[in-house]
Amino acid sequence: MLLTTATEVIEPHPNNLVTKSNLLIEANYKLGVVEQKIILCLASNISPADSDFKTYTLPIKEFTNLLGLKGTPKYTELRQITKELMQKVFEVRIDRKVIQVSWLSYVAYNETEGAIDIRFDPFLRPYLLELKKEFTSYKLENIIKLKSSYSIRIYELLKQYEKLQERTFQLTSLRKMLGAEEIYPAYGNFKQRVLVPAQKELKMKTDISFEIEEVKKGRKVEKIKFLIFSTRNHKSKQLDLFHENLEEFKLPNSFSETVKKLGLNVGIQLTDEMINSWEKHGQDTVIDLLEKMQYRRDIENPVGYIIKVLNTPGANEITSENGDIVAHLVSEFRQSKEHLPDWLVKRKSIEEIKTWMTIDQEQANQKFEDIKNELYEILQIEELKNSERSDEEMEEEKRILLKRIHSL
Repeated sequence: MLLTTATEVIEPHPNNLVTKSNLLIEANYKLGVVEQKIILCLASNISPADSDFKTYTLPIKEFTNLLGLKGTPKYTELRQITKELMQKVFEVRIDRKVIQVSWLSYVAYNETEGAIDIRFDPFLRPYLLELKKEFTSYKLENIIKLKSSYSIRIYELLKQYEKLQERTFQLTSLRKMLGAEEIYPAYGNFKQRVLVPAQKELKMKTDISFEIEEVKKGRKVEKIKFLIFSTRNHKSKQLDLFHENLEEFKLPNSFSETVKKLGLNVGIQLTDEMINSWEKHGQDTVIDLLEKMQYRRDIENPVGYIIKVLNTPGANEITSENGDIVAHLVSEFRQSKEHLPDWLVKRKSIEEIKTWMTIDQEQANQKFEDIKNELYEILQIEELKNSERSDEEMEEEKRILLKRIHSL
């Protein structure tokens, strides 16, 4: 079958610009360092005027030099790299869908011509073509000399927020973005093997550097705050020309703009009036909540969930996938001025779960068991065993309490 799409012979150059949608930068994926450089090398050859992907023909010699592969170009080595790359997917969230997508749709080796033909998967069009807003640009030279795949990913995530000069991640979220969820489970190892090497590489080889602040909950590191510094002496003229007519290029530079951007990431468009009404709860609280929500899949009504959590003391501590129902129950029980015993919380919770989730009694019982520990911890309720109370004491307690409480 003949390929009928447009073909362009290119020579990879360090001064080319890589321009990617912020949504693509924040997608969850794990690629090796050479695989990432292949993707970024292709992306750097997209013109702002392109309305569709072309099939790019890259000379093997220049390509391998740019990728830092040693010795004479080896087709077998490159073929294995691209073969594995075509089998890898990344995940991106659009509204309530999590979509898995391949990076490339076509690779061909022209052994007689000493070149490779490569084409992006068509799904990537809105993330790499004709971008007018919510994107990040940088010169290819900033990542081409990096030796760690984590360094490349961290560079992009921080470059996105360069104008804000800081960015904070939940530690679990950062691991997921970097594809390091099961690697270096101890934070000390993660810091020494991932964060510190990236910090050294970015400072030496790119146009930004960073410092780390650890945000702890007790003794445990819960968040990583990156302080971002620009190390370039002057702006690239090429980059200035590229952005000259893009009115919406600027990254968020205020609380309102930051919240709007995070809102779009969870599929909602927030108004200034709504954001202003939330600010009384604290800017950090609102931003932290929205950052947590980006990695949740169980929230059916994001705006309603935000309002409920912000107005419920302690609910912002909820991080489990059952957070929506937990936040609802916390809000309900907080309305009572009475001290609620565990048996009453259990009974009322199961009733509420059945109605809220439209499930049967057995399913509601199981769901309560799943969330019980988290719910009791937030409400500061101690679960007492039946052996600690006589039947007469329990019945008397129920009779008195039910008489005083008609409904929660």
